[in-house]
Amino acid sequence: IQTDPRNFLKVGEALSKRMGELDGANAAAYAANYKAFADKWRSAITRWEAAAAPLRGKPVVSQHKAWAYLYDWLGLKEVGTLEPKPGVEPSVSWLGELAGKVAAQQPKAVVRAAYSAARPAEWFSARASIPVVVLPFTVGGSDGAKDLFGLFDDTVARLTVAIR
Repeated sequence: IQTDPRNFLKVGEALSKRMGELDGANAAAYAANYKAFADKWRSAITRWEAAAAPLRGKPVVSQHKAWAYLYDWLGLKEVGTLEPKPGVEPSVSWLGELAGKVAAQQPKAVVRAAYSAARPAEWFSARASIPVVVLPFTVGGSDGAKDLFGLFDDTVARLTVAIR
């Protein structure tokens, strides 16, 4: 769920409420801190969505089926997955077959997480003549993803640069 920033508002609200119940003496501080975070976070979501608007409806291929929440949020359309089954490394024959299946949909990029092996995405990218976009997936997954705000700044920037 961490690839859709809207989910952090739900988690933050529930966490703030529960912390207030557990620590009644500081309930007002938890609520105020959540409100400050939520205001800043909503503003950032608006900025990210505006920057990512050109991505809406664009077809992409994923290395691993891990981006459903991100794609739902940004309106990206997953047209194929490099792994034949989650966690199973693809063979060259599978990748070739997939390239044929998705060619008519004209994917704009191959999306892979920073922790995934580069080789399958690079092979597919070369055959399909589309870029590989390496996303951080979580805080610490790239130099730009030092915190939650940086995670989404970096993710949106990487996608919009690669998919034009």
